[in-house]
Amino acid sequence: MTRDITQMEATAATQIDGLVRSLRWARLTLTLRAEEAISLPPYAGSTFRGAFGHAFKRVACPLRRECQGCGYRDVCVYAYVFETPGRADGSPLTRGASVTHPFVLEPPDSPTVAVRPGDAVTIGLVLVGRAIPLAPYFLAACREMVQRGIGRGRGRLRLERAVADDPATANGRVVYDGDRDLLAPAVPPWSWDDLGAGRRATDRVTLRFVTPTRLRQDADLVVKPEFATLATALLRRISVLAEAHCGAQAELDAKAILESAETVRVERSALRWHDWERYSARQQTRMSLGGFVGSVTFAGPLAPWSPLLRVGEVAHIGKGTAFGLGKYRLEEPWS
Repeated sequence: MTRDITQMEATAATQIDGLVRSLRWARLTLTLRAEEAISLPPYAGSTFRGAFGHAFKRVACPLRRECQGCGYRDVCVYAYVFETPGRADGSPLTRGASVTHPFVLEPPDSPTVAVRPGDAVTIGLVLVGRAIPLAPYFLAACREMVQRGIGRGRGRLRLERAVADDPATANGRVVYDGDRDLLAPAVPPWSWDDLGAGRRATDRVTLRFVTPTRLRQDADLVVKPEFATLATALLRRISVLAEAHCGAQAELDAKAILESAETVRVERSALRWHDWERYSARQQTRMSLGGFVGSVTFAGPLAPWSPLLRVGEVAHIGKGTAFGLGKYRLEEPWS
């Protein structure tokens, strides 16, 4: 039965559609080949992210010193990627000293702890907006990272190849060939138009959270989120990415949009808490970064939220996205 669309839902649909259309991204799958035995933690996001940050500074920072006070900061690729400054003329979400990074580094999906020589390890890399043409820096940093060693004992790998999702073909496009040390001139960008109408939830949708997801509400970590909590986090993240890294002007009536999220309810939840720790070299201490994983099914007027939910599959949600946290997949049922 066709559901009448209220003015509230129509407003949400129009503004969300405009927001996601301003977003540009690229997604690469990197195949690494182990040259030595490697010991990884069950969740390797922190291991790869920490090594990647150091490697990126080695290949992109001209002086290899602290960004604060550096005269090259405004033109430095490293500073843009890891110390992205806020915008004085931007929305309240982008006026801080720094904003969210324009990339997501996705660790291997399977919790492989012991990697043997010759084994393949696959990681994902998502680049957003102005970071897309900087792909050669990201690939050079990945190559540097694995050549120097990963995990306990610093086992080395080789960047075998990188394949970018390509809207023109289902097979993707090889953008780096390690055997020939050959780099493609460009990485294909994606937009909402490339995703097409495709899957669109109307009355029911299931989200399966693949990596620990950390959301806060009133300063507290959320264990079992309502849809409005997820919607708020998604709207905030995509708005910042679009404005800070894609040049969009995020003029949204957030209050009106989120009112429509209040009408969506939890139909079934199979979420559980997953604890993990990482060592922070900057703070010189171990940090607990647990989050919820599992699945949750929502029911209600979801049509306005479908575009945001779909780009969220790529962009992730919540805190720690640069570590690969907050990854989810949309699953059946679709109404």
